Amino acid sequence: MTIVIVEDEIKIRNGLNRLLSSYENINIVGKAKNGAEGLSLIEQLRPDLVFTDIKMPEMDGLEMLESLRAKDIRCHCVLLTGYAEFDFAKRAISCGADDYLLKPITVEAIENVITSIDSKLRTESAQLEATPGSYLRALISGTIEITDENVKKASMVFGIDDSSILCLAHGYRSDAAFNVSDYEGILEKHGGIYVSENGKDCYILFVMNSSSYSHDFNISDMIRNRLKIMSKNAESIWYVEELNSLFELHTAAQNSAKKLLYSLAFPTKTIITKDDISTANLYEYSPSSDIEKRIEHILVESSEALWSEWINSTKDAILKGHYEPDSVRGAFINISNYILQLSAKLWPEKNRQLRELDSAIHIGKAKTLDEMFDALTQQAKILLSHETQRESIQNYTILKAITYIREHYAERISQEEVASFLSITPEYLSTLFNREMNKNFAAFVNEFRISHSKRLLNSTNLKIYEIAEKVGFTDPKYFNKVFKDIVGISPKEFRGR
Repeated sequence: MTIVIVEDEIKIRNGLNRLLSSYENINIVGKAKNGAEGLSLIEQLRPDLVFTDIKMPEMDGLEMLESLRAKDIRCHCVLLTGYAEFDFAKRAISCGADDYLLKPITVEAIENVITSIDSKLRTESAQLEATPGSYLRALISGTIEITDENVKKASMVFGIDDSSILCLAHGYRSDAAFNVSDYEGILEKHGGIYVSENGKDCYILFVMNSSSYSHDFNISDMIRNRLKIMSKNAESIWYVEELNSLFELHTAAQNSAKKLLYSLAFPTKTIITKDDISTANLYEYSPSSDIEKRIEHILVESSEALWSEWINSTKDAILKGHYEPDSVRGAFINISNYILQLSAKLWPEKNRQLRELDSAIHIGKAKTLDEMFDALTQQAKILLSHETQRESIQNYTILKAITYIREHYAERISQEEVASFLSITPEYLSTLFNREMNKNFAAFVNEFRISHSKRLLNSTNLKIYEIAEKVGFTDPKYFNKVFKDIVGISPKEFRGR
């Protein structure tokens, strides 16, 4: 089920997005903050369902629904509002709304609505036109139940009999340029072609008679050769898998979306098969231990050049490394969350923009390596942007000073050394620390070192004097004194506790 969310309150919009995205068969294809944006998105994407607020700037939800009705654009709709007046409900129903939910919206209410709309979609699909493309769409999206009766009807539409061999090819283009007409005249043996509403996904069901092919003939190779001709000049990737029956079609289509990401492990292949994946010797991807420190340095320096350099070097390493896609995805989600946390600490005025991106969700659903990098770069662009000046040049200087301290806290750093690095006087650096951090330079460095020592006391068996050295204290007695001044107890007591 494809869904567009139209809501002007960012917390509700993002919360609804996260909740709905947790359902396996739901795909949030667009979000808008007012009716005008929503109307444009719905015209373009033609979703199965729209969740929309009523009261919004520029164009409210009811006006948007009336415009959709005037354009004869049909989709299911649920209205979200804090207004309980009957007039709103009556007008919403006249505009074709399926349901009307009052804020605050509960998880139970959302689940009930999804169940209801899903039932309506299934009923509509049962009455759909008996064409291969419409049946393929209904089976893949799950709007037709996989029952004996429905599979029998679909088999007749696709021309499948007991001797048929089935194969599903799932293609993906991030440029949304798939078109059914580009393939219908080129391919033979296909039972149906379905291109998703956003033009990014193309599903082709091949139906072949076993008597036409020896058992030694590799059907996937035949399809791969045909697809090479089709997509020779296209930026597309494909996953091809043989099916035992139509009963496997929906599950195979869901799984193929995950298999497409294996293109990062096979960068020279346009067509990936089940055999390619099962015989590959792939490794777990683990970013370098200093990845967070490096990203923080790049963002604090506000260097687009350093960001591009990191992107290119990381991409090159992944494509050469033969890594398991899930391990890469997991690492990217962690990086995205770290950037979000960093923004909350250093650039709180931009944190709201970053949260609106839902980057971790997009990475979780990405089908290509480039899409995962794009999600991270969208976050970085907001933090690297000069459209809004940083809080102040003084604060920016402090950020650079903190970054330097993070990288050198284990060494014997001094206020003079950091000031020299920043090209300012030690006196000016002292003034900035007192004004921006409400503490002097030495106090900040000591607190930073003690913070790291607490982590080592909890997670290692190092002796206390060894920990003191690791965090930059040359005198264990002085370390004990500073620790007790800041924490209130000695390092030994802290570890024992």
